[in-house]
Amino acid sequence: MKKKFCPNCGHPLKQDVDFCPSCGFKVHSKKQTSDQRVNHTQRVQQISKKRMSKLGIVIASCILLLLVGGITGFYFYNQHHDQAAVISHSKKGTKKQTPMGKKNKNNADKNKDSQNKDYSNAIWMLMGYMAYARKNYEDGQNVTSTSELVDAVVKDFKDDTLTATKKSSTIYNISNDYGDVDVEVKPSEVKVTNDGTTITPKSELKETFNKYITKISPVVKKIAGETDGGVKATSNTSSTKKNAKSSKADGAFSNEEMVVAAYLDEFSGDTPKDKINNIKAILEKDNSDVSKIPTDDYISGLYSHTYKGKPYYSIASNVATSHYKIVYLNGDSDQYTTQIVAPGISIDEDTYKKNKSKKDLINNFRPYKQDIDKILNQIKDNKDRLPSIIEEQAKQGEKSSQSESNKKDSDNDNTDDSSDEPEDTNDTDEDTDADY
Repeated sequence: MKKKFCPNCGHPLKQDVDFCPSCGFKVHSKKQTSDQRVNHTQRVQQISKKRMSKLGIVIASCILLLLVGGITGFYFYNQHHDQAAVISHSKKGTKKQTPMGKKNKNNADKNKDSQNKDYSNAIWMLMGYMAYARKNYEDGQNVTSTSELVDAVVKDFKDDTLTATKKSSTIYNISNDYGDVDVEVKPSEVKVTNDGTTITPKSELKETFNKYITKISPVVKKIAGETDGGVKATSNTSSTKKNAKSSKADGAFSNEEMVVAAYLDEFSGDTPKDKINNIKAILEKDNSDVSKIPTDDYISGLYSHTYKGKPYYSIASNVATSHYKIVYLNGDSDQYTTQIVAPGISIDEDTYKKNKSKKDLINNFRPYKQDIDKILNQIKDNKDRLPSIIEEQAKQGEKSSQSESNKKDSDNDNTDDSSDEPEDTNDTDEDTDADY
């Protein structure tokens, strides 16, 4: 066994002592040294474990980042590769390419515009009318779905139960035997006017009727000035521009202006200006006090109707509207037809019908378009005033009747007073006769 000495003074020590008996220096035993070594080893192991743990976390994090980075890089690589392939393919057919983002934006704008611009005004008009008339078809024809509604309306147009007349580029008149409505196509909505007003957004109309366009489009063929497919014409050929310019230069009348011109053409007067002056003189009287209005010479309004599926306009020339002149414009035909209707003269009689040339009518009255518009507005004003005129004349009639009744009662009273006088009871002659 190895001898143990005090590390401080060198005095020999026993194996199990803790202190030097010579100098009192504290001496470590093997047990302590062993324990310290054990503790030291444990601490080293713990530290090593902690370091390994941290290292593991770091390594795991690095691996995760590498995985995420790899996946992301792979994704963008594929995207770039696909986009490059599309652009490369497109370059074969076109010299100039639009960036993908801009292309998508253009497509979105195009889709948005198509909601309001893909259809002709006639198609929008028909969809607006169907939305307005849906309740009537549900009640009258037991329509229960949009498909049945479209079929019913298309059928009515095909057999001329319904007719559509184009009054302007955005306004149409739809009529049947029971009346008519005006349908106006606006930029974002369609307005139907009758006794009231119904407005439906175009977005709602497209959502409801878009899938039925192929059924609706054939109706457009029956409306002048529209394309057969219901899609606006986009041709910019020189002939199209020339026709548009020519049409503008002609100063063509609207349907209502044509009706007024046709009415004027058969008015008294040797020249168009004479006819215009004569009708203006009547309209001036029509603007006078109600008591002075000539009831049998009052131009009481312009009306639109349909007879046996054929649309026509009429201008009434008395307060009762029982005497009026009919004007059939006959669609695209150059011929228009006039007809007189009055008590004793039926609309079915052909005796009073006259066919004339629209071209001649326009040539004769084109210089007086402003006068025609003023006359048209005055006739419309007369129509608006008509109900109040009829009411006022009825009141005046009641007053006149009451006055006549009072006068008659007064005359009867005077007659009764004379009958109350005592009768002549002189019997002289009779007595004389009797005596004889």
